[in-house]
Amino acid sequence: MRFLKNKLTSVMAAVLFASVAAVGAEPPPVATLTYAEGHVMRHGAGEMNLEPVSSGCALGWGEAIITGDVSRYEVRPAQGGGLWRVGRRAVFALKDGGARLLAGTALVQVPEKAVWRVESLRSAAMLPAGTWIVQAMENRGLKILCLDGGTEPVQAWGGASSPAKAALAVVRLRPGELSFLQPEGKVFSPRATIFLEETLATSRLVNGFPEPVPGMKRLTNQAIAQRERLSKLSNAVIVGASQTGSFQVAVPNAPANEKPKP
Repeated sequence: MRFLKNKLTSVMAAVLFASVAAVGAEPPPVATLTYAEGHVMRHGAGEMNLEPVSSGCALGWGEAIITGDVSRYEVRPAQGGGLWRVGRRAVFALKDGGARLLAGTALVQVPEKAVWRVESLRSAAMLPAGTWIVQAMENRGLKILCLDGGTEPVQAWGGASSPAKAALAVVRLRPGELSFLQPEGKVFSPRATIFLEETLATSRLVNGFPEPVPGMKRLTNQAIAQRERLSKLSNAVIVGASQTGSFQVAVPNAPANEKPKP
């Protein structure tokens, strides 16, 4: 609960600035909270108080959803398909055309022929159709991991408070690749590779919900294809990434012509 109070204080202005609803107006429901676990609280547009929410709750534009230490939830838009799954210690608010993620991590499934906008405190990215994991970084940028997609590039649109009129940078990510969008949304970091099979097996945003992620069989096939592709290139891959330039490299098996060092 301490996290909820601290985060509410630090991001209140940002949430209110992002809200498209006027004080006193009743925003139309645009999505439904289809699952909630743990402490999940709502901060209504133009309001100052937090209230607990549960499965089946209707959501409107600009309503911030804040989670505690052991929490997660799923949001499905009322029209067009797709979904959001948001994890622990997160501050999330729906916006027309996407959402703001001011803290925490979200799984985003963008429907076919759609492009969704995801904003951090100082960055804005456009995600094409596919399945992605997005994390709001401490430097106020974004970490973007592709689980399924790659037919269209991810676009950077500058700062969240003053977006550009056109994309400032693009990066094309294949399943299992990630990139960091730097603060102000002008530069993507070099691409890095993770074990997609490990992510699918361990992620609390992929697993543990009443319903599996739509297209889970396709995600599994993408992970198998990545493993086979990487085995032909190198046996060293990235297994973790917490910030730009900070990666963990794993070598699961020594090359056939080499013996492991004692």
